[in-house]
Amino acid sequence: MPTNTSSCRDLLNYLQIHGPTLSSALVAHFGISRPTLSRRVQELGDRVVSIGHARATRLAAIHEDAGGSISLYRALENGQVELVGQLTPIQDGEQTQWLLDSGNPQPALCTGEFKDGLYPGWPWFLEDVRPAGFLGRAFGKRMAGLFQIKEKPDDWTDLELMLTLTGFGSNLSGNFILGYGHALDESQAHKVKIADGYYANNAPQSSYPLFAQRALNEDEEYGSSAGGEQPKFTTMVCDTSEQTPRSVIVKFSPELTTPVGRRWADLLFAEHIANLVLRAAGFDSAKTRIFEMGDRAYLESERFDRIGPTGRLGLVSLRALDAAYIGQGSGSWVDCARKLHTAKLITADDLARIRQLDCFGQLIANTDMHFGNLSFFLPSNTPYPLAPNYDMLPMQFRPSSTGEVIERTFEPKLPKPEDQAAWLQMMPLALDYWQQVASHESISPDFRQIATQAINALQRIHKIATGI
Repeated sequence: MPTNTSSCRDLLNYLQIHGPTLSSALVAHFGISRPTLSRRVQELGDRVVSIGHARATRLAAIHEDAGGSISLYRALENGQVELVGQLTPIQDGEQTQWLLDSGNPQPALCTGEFKDGLYPGWPWFLEDVRPAGFLGRAFGKRMAGLFQIKEKPDDWTDLELMLTLTGFGSNLSGNFILGYGHALDESQAHKVKIADGYYANNAPQSSYPLFAQRALNEDEEYGSSAGGEQPKFTTMVCDTSEQTPRSVIVKFSPELTTPVGRRWADLLFAEHIANLVLRAAGFDSAKTRIFEMGDRAYLESERFDRIGPTGRLGLVSLRALDAAYIGQGSGSWVDCARKLHTAKLITADDLARIRQLDCFGQLIANTDMHFGNLSFFLPSNTPYPLAPNYDMLPMQFRPSSTGEVIERTFEPKLPKPEDQAAWLQMMPLALDYWQQVASHESISPDFRQIATQAINALQRIHKIATGI
Protein backbone atom coordinates (compact mmCIF):
# COMPACT_ATOMS: atom_id res chain seq x y z
CA MET A 1 0.00 0.00 0.00
CA PRO A 2 1.24 3.53 -0.71
CA THR A 3 2.35 5.49 2.30
CA ASN A 4 2.52 9.22 2.96
CA THR A 5 5.12 8.86 5.70
CA SER A 6 8.05 7.80 3.60
CA SER A 7 11.50 8.97 4.58
CA CYS A 8 14.91 9.08 3.02
CA ARG A 9 15.74 5.80 4.77
CA ASP A 10 12.59 4.17 3.37
CA LEU A 11 13.55 5.25 -0.14
CA LEU A 12 17.14 4.06 0.25
CA ASN A 13 16.08 0.70 1.69
CA TYR A 14 13.62 0.19 -1.17
CA LEU A 15 16.25 0.91 -3.80
CA GLN A 16 18.80 -1.34 -2.10
CA ILE A 17 16.32 -4.22 -2.19
CA HIS A 18 14.71 -3.67 -5.59
CA GLY A 19 17.55 -2.16 -7.59
CA PRO A 20 17.11 0.57 -10.25
CA THR A 21 13.47 1.72 -10.24
CA LEU A 22 11.52 4.14 -12.40
CA SER A 23 10.79 7.46 -10.72
CA SER A 24 7.13 7.07 -11.62
CA ALA A 25 7.02 3.72 -9.82
CA LEU A 26 8.58 5.25 -6.70
CA VAL A 27 6.06 8.13 -6.72
CA ALA A 28 3.23 5.61 -6.92
CA HIS A 29 4.67 3.24 -4.32
CA PHE A 30 5.32 5.91 -1.66
CA GLY A 31 2.30 8.07 -2.50
CA ILE A 32 4.39 11.22 -2.88
CA SER A 33 4.79 13.93 -5.49
CA ARG A 34 7.73 14.19 -7.87
CA PRO A 35 9.04 17.32 -6.10
CA THR A 36 9.00 15.40 -2.80
CA LEU A 37 10.86 12.51 -4.42
CA SER A 38 13.44 14.97 -5.76
CA ARG A 39 13.97 16.41 -2.28
CA ARG A 40 14.47 12.93 -0.83
CA VAL A 41 17.05 12.16 -3.52
CA GLN A 42 18.90 15.41 -2.83
CA GLU A 43 18.99 14.63 0.88
CA LEU A 44 20.45 11.18 0.19
CA GLY A 45 23.28 12.82 -1.74
CA ASP A 46 25.90 10.48 -3.18
CA ARG A 47 24.15 7.36 -1.92
CA VAL A 48 21.69 7.48 -4.84
CA VAL A 49 22.25 7.93 -8.58
CA SER A 50 19.94 8.81 -11.44
CA ILE A 51 19.92 6.73 -14.62
CA GLY A 52 18.37 7.74 -17.94
CA HIS A 53 16.30 10.77 -18.86
CA ALA A 54 12.77 12.20 -18.68
CA ARG A 55 10.03 9.64 -18.04
CA ALA A 56 12.54 6.79 -18.36
CA THR A 57 14.59 8.07 -15.42
CA ARG A 58 15.44 5.43 -12.85
CA LEU A 59 16.89 5.83 -9.38
CA ALA A 60 19.35 3.40 -7.83
CA ALA A 61 21.29 2.98 -4.59
CA ILE A 62 25.08 2.90 -4.69
CA HIS A 63 26.31 -0.29 -3.05
CA GLU A 64 26.88 0.54 0.59
CA ASP A 65 29.99 -1.67 0.84
CA ALA A 66 31.73 -0.20 -2.21
CA GLY A 67 33.02 3.12 -0.99
CA GLY A 68 31.70 4.96 -4.05
CA SER A 69 32.63 5.01 -7.73
CA ILE A 70 35.93 4.17 -9.38
CA SER A 71 37.47 5.71 -12.44
CA LEU A 72 37.71 3.60 -15.58
CA TYR A 73 40.67 4.41 -17.83
CA ARG A 74 41.75 3.25 -21.26
CA ALA A 75 45.27 3.12 -22.67
CA LEU A 76 45.39 4.32 -26.27
CA GLU A 77 47.45 3.14 -29.23
CA ASN A 78 49.96 5.94 -28.65
CA GLY A 79 50.45 4.92 -25.02
CA GLN A 80 48.52 7.83 -23.54
CA VAL A 81 45.80 7.13 -20.96
CA GLU A 82 42.33 8.68 -21.08
CA LEU A 83 39.39 8.64 -18.68
CA VAL A 84 36.45 6.62 -19.99
CA GLY A 85 34.11 7.44 -17.11
CA GLN A 86 33.07 6.56 -13.60
CA LEU A 87 32.09 2.98 -12.80
CA THR A 88 29.61 2.71 -9.93
CA PRO A 89 28.38 -0.49 -8.22
CA ILE A 90 24.60 -0.49 -7.79
CA GLN A 91 22.92 -2.51 -5.06
CA ASP A 92 20.11 -4.78 -6.26
CA GLY A 93 19.21 -7.02 -3.35
CA GLU A 94 21.93 -9.66 -3.15
CA GLN A 95 23.16 -8.78 -6.65
CA THR A 96 25.38 -5.98 -7.93
CA GLN A 97 24.72 -4.00 -11.10
CA TRP A 98 27.23 -1.55 -12.56
CA LEU A 99 26.70 1.92 -13.97
CA LEU A 100 29.16 3.54 -16.36
CA ASP A 101 28.77 7.31 -16.31
CA SER A 102 30.69 8.79 -19.21
CA GLY A 103 30.70 12.29 -20.60
CA ASN A 104 31.32 10.80 -24.05
CA PRO A 105 29.44 7.48 -24.22
CA GLN A 106 30.91 5.01 -26.73
CA PRO A 107 28.39 3.03 -28.79
CA ALA A 108 30.61 -0.07 -28.63
CA LEU A 109 30.14 -0.14 -24.84
CA CYS A 110 26.57 1.19 -24.64
CA THR A 111 24.70 -0.52 -27.46
CA GLY A 112 21.14 -1.84 -27.18
CA GLU A 113 19.97 -2.59 -23.67
CA PHE A 114 23.13 -0.94 -22.30
CA LYS A 115 22.33 2.48 -23.81
CA ASP A 116 22.07 4.05 -20.35
CA GLY A 117 25.41 2.58 -19.27
CA LEU A 118 23.77 0.14 -16.84
CA TYR A 119 25.00 -3.46 -16.78
CA PRO A 120 23.14 -6.24 -14.91
CA GLY A 121 26.30 -7.69 -13.39
CA TRP A 122 30.01 -7.17 -14.01
CA PRO A 123 30.26 -5.11 -17.25
CA TRP A 124 30.54 -7.46 -20.21
CA PHE A 125 33.45 -5.53 -21.75
CA LEU A 126 35.46 -6.19 -18.56
CA GLU A 127 34.58 -9.88 -18.39
CA ASP A 128 37.87 -10.95 -19.96
CA VAL A 129 39.97 -9.26 -17.29
CA ARG A 130 38.71 -11.73 -14.69
CA PRO A 131 41.67 -13.82 -13.47
CA ALA A 132 41.47 -17.27 -15.05
CA GLY A 133 43.52 -20.36 -15.76
CA PHE A 134 47.15 -20.81 -14.72
CA LEU A 135 47.86 -17.09 -14.21
CA GLY A 136 44.54 -16.56 -12.48
CA ARG A 137 45.21 -19.23 -9.86
CA ALA A 138 48.56 -17.70 -8.95
CA PHE A 139 46.99 -14.26 -8.79
CA GLY A 140 44.15 -15.55 -6.62
CA LYS A 141 46.55 -16.96 -4.05
CA ARG A 142 48.44 -13.69 -3.83
CA MET A 143 45.24 -11.65 -3.43
CA ALA A 144 43.88 -14.02 -0.81
CA GLY A 145 46.91 -13.29 1.34
CA LEU A 146 46.67 -9.53 0.82
CA PHE A 147 42.95 -8.98 1.22
CA GLN A 148 41.75 -12.00 3.23
CA ILE A 149 39.47 -13.20 0.44
CA LYS A 150 39.02 -16.65 -1.08
CA GLU A 151 41.83 -18.05 -3.23
CA LYS A 152 39.68 -18.91 -6.25
CA PRO A 153 38.81 -15.84 -8.35
CA ASP A 154 35.60 -17.57 -9.46
CA ASP A 155 34.43 -17.33 -5.84
CA TRP A 156 35.01 -13.57 -5.59
CA THR A 157 32.18 -11.10 -5.47
CA ASP A 158 32.15 -8.24 -7.95
CA LEU A 159 33.38 -5.88 -5.24
CA GLU A 160 36.28 -8.19 -4.41
CA LEU A 161 37.16 -8.41 -8.09
CA MET A 162 37.11 -4.62 -8.28
CA LEU A 163 39.34 -4.40 -5.21
CA THR A 164 42.00 -6.69 -6.65
CA LEU A 165 42.04 -5.20 -10.15
CA THR A 166 42.23 -1.58 -8.99
CA GLY A 167 45.25 -2.59 -6.95
CA PHE A 168 47.02 -5.01 -9.28
CA GLY A 169 45.45 -4.82 -12.74
CA SER A 170 48.02 -2.66 -14.50
CA ASN A 171 48.65 -4.97 -17.46
CA LEU A 172 45.34 -6.65 -18.18
CA SER A 173 44.14 -8.13 -21.44
CA GLY A 174 42.92 -5.32 -23.69
CA ASN A 175 43.37 -1.67 -22.76
CA PHE A 176 41.30 -0.96 -19.64
CA ILE A 177 42.76 0.11 -16.29
CA LEU A 178 40.46 0.21 -13.27
CA GLY A 179 40.62 2.87 -10.61
CA TYR A 180 42.94 5.67 -9.67
CA GLY A 181 45.41 3.81 -7.51
CA HIS A 182 48.19 1.27 -7.67
CA ALA A 183 47.12 -0.24 -11.01
CA LEU A 184 47.21 3.12 -12.78
CA ASP A 185 50.43 4.12 -11.05
CA GLU A 186 52.07 0.84 -12.10
CA SER A 187 50.90 1.31 -15.68
CA GLN A 188 52.43 4.78 -15.83
CA ALA A 189 55.64 3.65 -14.10
CA HIS A 190 55.91 0.81 -16.64
CA LYS A 191 56.24 3.36 -19.45
CA VAL A 192 59.11 5.03 -17.61
CA LYS A 193 60.86 1.67 -17.16
CA ILE A 194 60.58 1.03 -20.89
CA ALA A 195 61.99 4.46 -21.73
CA ASP A 196 64.88 3.87 -19.32
CA GLY A 197 65.82 0.62 -21.09
CA TYR A 198 64.62 -1.74 -18.37
CA TYR A 199 63.91 -4.54 -20.90
CA ALA A 200 66.94 -3.92 -23.12
CA ASN A 201 68.62 -7.18 -22.06
CA ASN A 202 65.45 -9.24 -21.71
CA ALA A 203 66.25 -11.84 -24.38
CA PRO A 204 64.48 -15.23 -24.53
CA GLN A 205 67.62 -17.31 -24.04
CA SER A 206 68.58 -15.56 -20.83
CA SER A 207 65.15 -14.79 -19.40
CA TYR A 208 62.58 -17.45 -20.25
CA PRO A 209 63.94 -20.33 -18.12
CA LEU A 210 64.09 -18.00 -15.11
CA PHE A 211 60.58 -16.63 -15.70
CA ALA A 212 59.18 -20.14 -16.12
CA GLN A 213 60.59 -21.20 -12.77
CA ARG A 214 59.17 -18.09 -11.14
CA ALA A 215 55.76 -18.80 -12.64
CA LEU A 216 55.83 -22.35 -11.32
CA ASN A 217 56.81 -20.96 -7.92
CA GLU A 218 53.78 -18.65 -8.14
CA ASP A 219 55.97 -15.57 -7.90
CA GLU A 220 54.74 -14.31 -11.26
CA GLU A 221 52.91 -11.00 -11.12
CA TYR A 222 49.39 -11.03 -12.54
CA GLY A 223 50.19 -9.59 -15.93
CA SER A 224 47.36 -10.74 -18.16
CA SER A 225 43.91 -12.17 -17.95
CA ALA A 226 44.85 -14.74 -20.57
CA GLY A 227 43.05 -17.88 -19.47
CA GLY A 228 43.93 -21.49 -20.05
CA GLU A 229 45.56 -24.09 -17.89
CA GLN A 230 48.82 -24.25 -19.85
CA PRO A 231 51.67 -22.82 -17.72
CA LYS A 232 52.62 -19.38 -19.01
CA PHE A 233 54.00 -15.99 -18.13
CA THR A 234 53.86 -12.52 -19.64
CA THR A 235 56.80 -10.22 -20.19
CA MET A 236 58.44 -7.85 -22.63
CA VAL A 237 61.27 -9.13 -24.78
CA CYS A 238 63.99 -7.31 -26.67
CA ASP A 239 66.20 -9.36 -28.96
CA THR A 240 69.73 -8.20 -29.73
CA SER A 241 68.60 -7.03 -33.18
CA GLU A 242 65.76 -4.91 -31.75
CA GLN A 243 65.80 -1.48 -30.15
CA THR A 244 62.32 -1.48 -28.63
CA PRO A 245 60.75 -4.27 -26.54
CA ARG A 246 57.67 -6.26 -27.52
CA SER A 247 54.91 -7.58 -25.22
CA VAL A 248 54.58 -11.35 -25.31
CA ILE A 249 52.78 -14.24 -23.67
CA VAL A 250 54.98 -17.32 -23.32
CA LYS A 251 53.64 -20.83 -22.82
CA PHE A 252 56.08 -23.46 -21.67
CA SER A 253 56.12 -27.22 -21.36
CA PRO A 254 56.86 -29.44 -18.38
CA GLU A 255 60.30 -31.03 -18.39
CA LEU A 256 61.03 -32.70 -21.73
CA THR A 257 62.40 -35.81 -20.04
CA THR A 258 58.85 -36.79 -19.02
CA PRO A 259 56.18 -38.18 -21.41
CA VAL A 260 53.81 -35.36 -20.45
CA GLY A 261 56.50 -32.75 -21.03
CA ARG A 262 57.38 -34.20 -24.42
CA ARG A 263 53.72 -34.26 -25.47
CA TRP A 264 53.13 -30.64 -24.43
CA ALA A 265 56.28 -29.63 -26.30
CA ASP A 266 54.90 -31.38 -29.40
CA LEU A 267 51.65 -29.46 -28.99
CA LEU A 268 53.48 -26.14 -28.66
CA PHE A 269 55.38 -26.86 -31.88
CA ALA A 270 52.06 -27.86 -33.46
CA GLU A 271 50.47 -24.57 -32.41
CA HIS A 272 53.37 -22.63 -33.92
CA ILE A 273 53.00 -24.52 -37.20
CA ALA A 274 49.25 -23.78 -37.27
CA ASN A 275 49.98 -20.07 -36.98
CA LEU A 276 52.53 -20.27 -39.81
CA VAL A 277 50.14 -22.14 -42.09
CA LEU A 278 47.25 -19.76 -41.44
CA ARG A 279 49.39 -16.66 -41.85
CA ALA A 280 50.79 -17.97 -45.14
CA ALA A 281 47.20 -18.43 -46.33
CA GLY A 282 46.30 -14.82 -45.55
CA PHE A 283 44.69 -15.26 -42.13
CA ASP A 284 45.50 -12.82 -39.37
CA SER A 285 47.04 -15.21 -36.86
CA ALA A 286 49.17 -14.73 -33.77
CA LYS A 287 52.88 -14.13 -34.44
CA THR A 288 54.75 -16.87 -32.62
CA ARG A 289 58.28 -18.20 -32.15
CA ILE A 290 59.30 -21.42 -30.47
CA PHE A 291 62.43 -22.34 -28.54
CA GLU A 292 63.83 -25.42 -26.83
CA MET A 293 66.07 -24.29 -24.01
CA GLY A 294 67.35 -26.52 -21.27
CA ASP A 295 64.66 -28.98 -20.34
CA ARG A 296 61.59 -27.12 -21.67
CA ALA A 297 59.95 -25.86 -24.85
CA TYR A 298 58.74 -22.25 -24.97
CA LEU A 299 56.10 -20.83 -27.34
CA GLU A 300 56.38 -17.04 -27.51
CA SER A 301 53.28 -15.26 -28.82
CA GLU A 302 53.38 -11.54 -29.56
CA ARG A 303 50.42 -9.80 -27.93
CA PHE A 304 48.09 -8.33 -30.52
CA ASP A 305 46.39 -6.14 -27.90
CA ARG A 306 49.62 -4.17 -27.64
CA ILE A 307 50.95 -1.57 -30.10
CA GLY A 308 54.65 -0.80 -29.91
CA PRO A 309 56.22 -0.57 -26.46
CA THR A 310 53.37 1.27 -24.67
CA GLY A 311 50.26 1.36 -26.88
CA ARG A 312 47.23 -0.88 -26.34
CA LEU A 313 44.08 -2.02 -28.13
CA GLY A 314 40.72 -2.92 -26.62
CA LEU A 315 39.88 -6.62 -26.78
CA VAL A 316 36.85 -8.77 -25.93
CA SER A 317 36.27 -12.49 -26.38
CA LEU A 318 33.40 -14.21 -28.13
CA ARG A 319 32.39 -15.33 -24.64
CA ALA A 320 31.97 -11.70 -23.53
CA LEU A 321 30.01 -10.68 -26.65
CA ASP A 322 27.81 -13.74 -26.33
CA ALA A 323 27.08 -12.98 -22.67
CA ALA A 324 26.20 -9.39 -23.55
CA TYR A 325 24.07 -9.84 -26.65
CA ILE A 326 23.23 -13.48 -27.40
CA GLY A 327 23.20 -15.67 -24.30
CA GLN A 328 24.06 -18.89 -26.11
CA GLY A 329 26.66 -19.86 -23.52
CA SER A 330 28.30 -22.66 -25.48
CA GLY A 331 28.28 -24.38 -28.85
CA SER A 332 30.16 -23.66 -32.04
CA TRP A 333 31.89 -20.42 -32.93
CA VAL A 334 29.88 -20.27 -36.13
CA ASP A 335 26.46 -20.55 -34.49
CA CYS A 336 27.21 -17.67 -32.14
CA ALA A 337 28.95 -15.57 -34.80
CA ARG A 338 25.97 -15.96 -37.12
CA LYS A 339 23.71 -14.43 -34.45
CA LEU A 340 26.18 -11.60 -33.85
CA HIS A 341 26.18 -10.89 -37.59
CA THR A 342 22.38 -10.87 -37.67
CA ALA A 343 22.49 -8.28 -34.89
CA LYS A 344 24.98 -6.26 -37.03
CA LEU A 345 27.67 -6.61 -34.37
CA ILE A 346 30.24 -8.29 -36.66
CA THR A 347 30.73 -8.10 -40.43
CA ALA A 348 29.88 -10.70 -43.05
CA ASP A 349 33.58 -11.03 -43.90
CA ASP A 350 34.45 -11.83 -40.30
CA LEU A 351 31.62 -14.35 -40.09
CA ALA A 352 33.07 -16.08 -43.16
CA ARG A 353 36.55 -16.06 -41.59
CA ILE A 354 35.20 -17.54 -38.37
CA ARG A 355 33.52 -20.32 -40.35
CA GLN A 356 36.81 -21.08 -42.09
CA LEU A 357 38.76 -21.09 -38.81
CA ASP A 358 36.17 -23.33 -37.21
CA CYS A 359 36.50 -25.81 -40.09
CA PHE A 360 40.30 -25.67 -39.89
CA GLY A 361 40.15 -26.37 -36.17
CA GLN A 362 37.96 -29.41 -36.75
CA LEU A 363 40.36 -30.68 -39.41
CA ILE A 364 43.39 -30.43 -37.11
CA ALA A 365 41.66 -32.07 -34.10
CA ASN A 366 41.24 -28.88 -32.07
CA THR A 367 38.70 -29.96 -29.47
CA ASP A 368 39.12 -26.80 -27.37
CA MET A 369 37.44 -24.12 -29.51
CA HIS A 370 35.48 -22.62 -26.65
CA PHE A 371 34.16 -19.04 -26.65
CA GLY A 372 37.21 -17.73 -24.80
CA ASN A 373 39.50 -18.79 -27.66
CA LEU A 374 38.15 -16.33 -30.21
CA SER A 375 38.41 -12.57 -29.73
CA PHE A 376 37.46 -9.24 -31.27
CA PHE A 377 38.94 -5.79 -31.05
CA LEU A 378 36.90 -3.23 -29.10
CA PRO A 379 36.61 -0.03 -31.17
CA SER A 380 34.66 3.11 -30.31
CA ASN A 381 31.73 1.93 -32.41
CA THR A 382 30.32 -1.34 -33.70
CA PRO A 383 30.86 -3.68 -35.50
CA TYR A 384 33.54 -5.49 -33.54
CA PRO A 385 36.47 -6.51 -35.82
CA LEU A 386 37.84 -10.05 -35.55
CA ALA A 387 41.20 -10.20 -33.77
CA PRO A 388 44.04 -12.53 -34.84
CA ASN A 389 43.51 -16.22 -34.33
CA TYR A 390 45.24 -17.89 -31.37
CA ASP A 391 45.33 -21.16 -29.39
CA MET A 392 44.79 -23.20 -32.58
CA LEU A 393 46.31 -26.65 -32.05
CA PRO A 394 45.29 -30.36 -31.92
CA MET A 395 44.06 -30.39 -28.34
CA GLN A 396 42.50 -33.82 -28.79
CA PHE A 397 45.99 -35.18 -28.10
CA ARG A 398 46.78 -33.25 -24.93
CA PRO A 399 47.64 -35.23 -21.79
CA SER A 400 44.74 -36.08 -19.51
CA SER A 401 43.94 -34.12 -16.36
CA THR A 402 45.61 -36.89 -14.37
CA GLY A 403 48.90 -36.34 -16.21
CA GLU A 404 48.79 -39.32 -18.56
CA VAL A 405 49.48 -39.45 -22.29
CA ILE A 406 46.54 -41.40 -23.64
CA GLU A 407 46.48 -42.79 -27.17
CA ARG A 408 43.59 -41.32 -29.16
CA THR A 409 42.50 -41.68 -32.77
CA PHE A 410 41.56 -38.68 -34.87
CA GLU A 411 38.31 -39.36 -36.74
CA PRO A 412 37.29 -36.22 -38.65
CA LYS A 413 33.60 -35.78 -39.40
CA LEU A 414 31.84 -34.74 -42.56
CA PRO A 415 30.83 -31.06 -42.56
CA LYS A 416 27.32 -29.68 -42.28
CA PRO A 417 25.93 -28.75 -45.70
CA GLU A 418 26.15 -25.04 -44.90
CA ASP A 419 29.81 -25.44 -43.91
CA GLN A 420 30.96 -27.65 -46.79
CA ALA A 421 32.32 -24.86 -49.00
CA ALA A 422 34.50 -23.51 -46.18
CA TRP A 423 35.44 -27.05 -45.13
CA LEU A 424 36.68 -27.83 -48.64
CA GLN A 425 38.59 -24.52 -48.76
CA MET A 426 40.39 -25.35 -45.53
CA MET A 427 41.12 -29.00 -46.34
CA PRO A 428 44.34 -28.24 -48.32
CA LEU A 429 45.58 -26.05 -45.44
CA ALA A 430 44.85 -28.81 -42.94
CA LEU A 431 46.70 -31.38 -45.05
CA ASP A 432 49.64 -28.98 -45.40
CA TYR A 433 49.54 -28.47 -41.65
CA TRP A 434 49.67 -32.17 -40.78
CA GLN A 435 52.39 -32.75 -43.37
CA GLN A 436 54.56 -30.07 -41.76
CA VAL A 437 53.95 -31.60 -38.33
CA ALA A 438 54.82 -35.07 -39.67
CA SER A 439 58.14 -33.85 -41.07
CA HIS A 440 59.23 -31.49 -38.29
CA GLU A 441 62.52 -32.65 -36.80
CA SER A 442 61.82 -31.18 -33.35
CA ILE A 443 58.55 -33.11 -32.95
CA SER A 444 58.71 -36.55 -31.37
CA PRO A 445 58.36 -39.73 -33.49
CA ASP A 446 55.13 -40.57 -31.61
CA PHE A 447 53.50 -37.29 -32.57
CA ARG A 448 54.80 -37.44 -36.13
CA GLN A 449 53.02 -40.79 -36.37
CA ILE A 450 49.83 -39.12 -35.12
CA ALA A 451 50.23 -36.56 -37.90
CA THR A 452 50.67 -39.29 -40.53
CA GLN A 453 47.50 -40.99 -39.33
CA ALA A 454 45.66 -37.65 -39.46
CA ILE A 455 46.72 -37.16 -43.09
CA ASN A 456 45.30 -40.55 -44.00
CA ALA A 457 42.07 -39.80 -42.13
CA LEU A 458 41.64 -36.45 -43.90
CA GLN A 459 42.29 -37.91 -47.33
CA ARG A 460 39.69 -40.59 -46.67
CA ILE A 461 37.01 -38.18 -45.40
CA HIS A 462 37.72 -35.79 -48.29
CA LYS A 463 36.98 -38.54 -50.80
CA ILE A 464 33.71 -39.29 -49.07
CA ALA A 465 32.72 -35.62 -48.97
CA THR A 466 33.44 -35.02 -52.65
CA GLY A 467 32.31 -38.40 -53.95
CA ILE A 468 35.66 -38.93 -55.68
